[in-house]
Amino acid sequence: MQERWVNKLLDEKYYAGFWTRIIGVFYDIITLSVALVVVGTITTRWMFGQTQAPDLNDMVLVRQYMWEHEIHLFVINWLVLATVAILIQFVFPTISRQTVGMKMLGLYLRDEHAKEISKRQYLKRELMKLYLFPTIVFSLQNRKRPLYDEKSKTYLLK
Repeated sequence: MQERWVNKLLDEKYYAGFWTRIIGVFYDIITLSVALVVVGTITTRWMFGQTQAPDLNDMVLVRQYMWEHEIHLFVINWLVLATVAILIQFVFPTISRQTVGMKMLGLYLRDEHAKEISKRQYLKRELMKLYLFPTIVFSLQNRKRPLYDEKSKTYLLK
């Protein structure tokens, strides 16, 4: 009885297809871009307020002065942007086991027993997705599940 229920839940008709995955990635890229633009604007204003540049009216000269004399402001700016990108792309999705695109499309991950996946299994899937990214085109032509989902034993369902 249990196995029949699992097979029904993990039926191929519930798999997220290629275009659903692409739309989810598009939503993830939009979310990351908006967050980085907002944080970048805030940190640029902060850098402009912290600089000791002699002429604050010419942005090119201010940037050149900061590049030559206050490089630490650029380093802080890039560290903040990198931290925000890592938080949005890896940390928050690992906690909820869903990216923003997956949440918007109503997609969820399950293991081979139709149970919610663990954080470790989610991280394994994400690392395999990064490593096996070039094979996504080949793996989606013949079957609905990409190679990284098969190797991590996860199912992306709609």
